[in-house]
Amino acid sequence: MTLVLKKGFALEKYFPLSKMNETGMVTEILEIFWKEKLRFAQYCFDELASLDAKTFAEKRTSGKSAEWTLQQMISYDRNFSFFLPLSLRISGFFFFTAFRDQDIEKDLETIRDKYRPPAFPTHFWEIQISKASDLKIKATDPKVKEHCESWKEVLIRLEVKLSQVSERDAYRKRYTSLTGIHTISGAINNSTEFCHYIWNLHMVNPT
Repeated sequence: MTLVLKKGFALEKYFPLSKMNETGMVTEILEIFWKEKLRFAQYCFDELASLDAKTFAEKRTSGKSAEWTLQQMISYDRNFSFFLPLSLRISGFFFFTAFRDQDIEKDLETIRDKYRPPAFPTHFWEIQISKASDLKIKATDPKVKEHCESWKEVLIRLEVKLSQVSERDAYRKRYTSLTGIHTISGAINNSTEFCHYIWNLHMVNPT
């Protein structure tokens, strides 16, 4: 399926097998990036489900534990959620010209050049999820479950804030943080790629 937004921005090379505008919770251009974020979170929850507290806290060969890795992802998304409303408010004073879909694509390419993420595993694209409240935590260990629930709560709050971004603002306002100035779509993607990067570094290919 070829996904094309207005002005001819094709997203199929970024999000194969995705469908847009399924939930109505966030504006169309943001939803597809948000759903990838939720897929990644569900993928992590599934991978963490079999860990007990000891394994969760043990340092891996990279020198970092699964607990540390998850905490970094939670912290990043908590900051994203906190600074998003402020960034939108500030950008309303400084950025008046709407950007094009090609600007979003350029933002995505810059982000992916920065993290150089590996391909997601095949079954990643089989995960079907539309909203943060539908994330399923399968961990049975209380400590692992508590950390997963903490991330889920952060994502639910972030989703509420993203749902308040209009289509007009999605093409006009920017997100500003220590990672740089991004389109809102790019900011969501940057969150996913950062988490994917540290997950791959410490959980998939620890060195």
